Amino acid sequence: MKRIKWDPFKDIMIVDDFPEPVSEPKVQPCTWSPAVDVYEKPDTVVLTAELPGVHLDDILLTVQENVISLKGERRFEKEVRKESFYRIERNYGYFCRRFQIPCDIETAQISATFEDGVLKVVVPKKSCEKKVEIKVEG
Repeated sequence: MKRIKWDPFKDIMIVDDFPEPVSEPKVQPCTWSPAVDVYEKPDTVVLTAELPGVHLDDILLTVQENVISLKGERRFEKEVRKESFYRIERNYGYFCRRFQIPCDIETAQISATFEDGVLKVVVPKKSCEKKVEIKVEG
């Protein structure tokens, strides 16, 4: 019999192609995607995103039904004309990423920090008893 290694991160489904809700009009199409790591700790799920050159005011982070949405924009520098560049390799414009968290989470306890171009989101899991002892009376 063939052994199959279980990967707990396989259950974290990346859902970048979720359709936008009807009530929220889509501003513009996504033009690039920031690199994101998602990992699990015993009590939390942690998401880190590389957002160099993105201003804090240009980041929108939302959560709805265990789906974390990260949207924002990296703006092209207006002071320098495109004609003055020798090479442009960085991506600019609107981005959006969505991540399905495969466990129940405490949405009111989510915290996020943005430092040195890295966004770190800590998502606490709902606490649930692993093992409960029940006294049987007779």
